[in-house]
Amino acid sequence: MTTAEMVSGKLQIGEVIKTTFAVLGRNFVPFFLLAFVLAGIPAIVLGLMQPPGDEPESVGLAVVSVVGTLITVVAGLVLQGALTYGVVNVLNGRPIGLTEGLATGLRNFLPLLGLGVLTAFGVALGFLLLVVPGIMLAVAWSVVVPVLIAERRRVLDTFGRSATLTRGNRWRIFGLFLLSLLAMVVILAVVGIVGGLAGVIESDMADNSPGSIVLSTVVSTLSSLLGATFGAVLYVDLRRLKEGVGPEGIAAIFD
Repeated sequence: MTTAEMVSGKLQIGEVIKTTFAVLGRNFVPFFLLAFVLAGIPAIVLGLMQPPGDEPESVGLAVVSVVGTLITVVAGLVLQGALTYGVVNVLNGRPIGLTEGLATGLRNFLPLLGLGVLTAFGVALGFLLLVVPGIMLAVAWSVVVPVLIAERRRVLDTFGRSATLTRGNRWRIFGLFLLSLLAMVVILAVVGIVGGLAGVIESDMADNSPGSIVLSTVVSTLSSLLGATFGAVLYVDLRRLKEGVGPEGIAAIFD
């Protein structure tokens, strides 16, 4: 494929999905462990913080719950940063560099936090304006984290950069979002069925019952793993299509 063809090309939904699951298939154990540490464990802590279903919430519990939710969100952003590093290396034929990836995520903690707050605020505001603007912003800003990590841009610059990279392929990206949502529904159903058959998850679960915590931990780990990997693969493919830059060119910034 020539550079001109790549720049004018359209995102291939099947290829993005295929690459995402190929990356996960070859590196599932290290990626899953990283997702469990940064998404699963916070989900466990957050579940344990919840009061029993028949116990009224106090101000103290509400504060603890808010703090726990914030920790979960921040840990998820660090995971996205770490997996962006790992995915770019994998697509470039390099070692995953799990420790270096985690260090990359932690080193960018404050920018990622600012990015997460601004993104959430912008998308939430868009949803308040009759939903459609929120969806448009979510799609346009879908690769802000990989842009921040792989291009070392300032937080505010990542939004325009992501919008540029996604322009011309946003309907396809929206389709990918719907497919990933469907995949998570299937995963949730499978986890629920397996957990029910194993007797781990009861049909009537309290908010902080062991079954509920197990379910939320597995779902949080797998959804975060899939979402972060998908975002990184999408970013790499958009760079290839828009600019003719392959994984090796992106990985060079980590050297």
